[in-house]
Amino acid sequence: MAFNFRKYIPFNWKTKMPNDWDWQVHNLVAYKEKKEKFAKGEISYDELREFEKQYGESPEQREFRWQQHHQNAELNRQIVDDYQNWKHYGKEWLGRMMDKGRGLLISKWWWHKPKKPVGKGKMWQSSLTGQWFQEHKPDKSMRVRAWLDAANHGQAFKGKKNFNPEVLKLQKPTEDMIVKSDEAKKERARKKWELIMDATNNFGRGFDTIDRSKPGLGGGSARQVRVTFSDPRVYGGRNKVSSIKKKTKK
Repeated sequence: MAFNFRKYIPFNWKTKMPNDWDWQVHNLVAYKEKKEKFAKGEISYDELREFEKQYGESPEQREFRWQQHHQNAELNRQIVDDYQNWKHYGKEWLGRMMDKGRGLLISKWWWHKPKKPVGKGKMWQSSLTGQWFQEHKPDKSMRVRAWLDAANHGQAFKGKKNFNPEVLKLQKPTEDMIVKSDEAKKERARKKWELIMDATNNFGRGFDTIDRSKPGLGGGSARQVRVTFSDPRVYGGRNKVSSIKKKTKK
């Protein structure tokens, strides 16, 4: 039976979309340029309104965006309520929710501390939602004005691994950088293809090997293996030297 997301995602909206809910324009870059031209007096107000009408969202898209906004707000409130109930009532409340089948919004990271993704900053847990975040802890303390001055001279990240101040001054990557990037992409694609082929390469094996799996299983399925006394995993394999001696012995 397929999982029913409608049991957990609110679809009946308590609040209707207000009339003053803003309309969005999809082509944001061009819209910003049009507004700048209108501020300078290069285009008229009618041309700006025509552009907004041409690239603006439809009423259905506007309605869906309103529903999505309220859906995310309700889900966030539900996550906060669940975390607060778990923090106050503990495993009793958690057991009742699991019995009711409400385990979708319950996270194991409420009671497990994740590892640091990078850097030296400590991991802190939000007392409201239970989400984890890492504090910003720079390697060397520096005032804001001193850091901005160092950034203007390309010395903001001095002391870091593989630091090159000349790279920060570039407007675009050089030809050598582009060549190295293309080679790295090809190498990653080759390794990915090798992993895929190693995981799914069981076609045409026949029955000459110990693998008795059906073709096309891939790497994530259990395999059927024929075990024989000549298999090196059983008794270390057949002792060929002793068998030769027995045949040649008079």
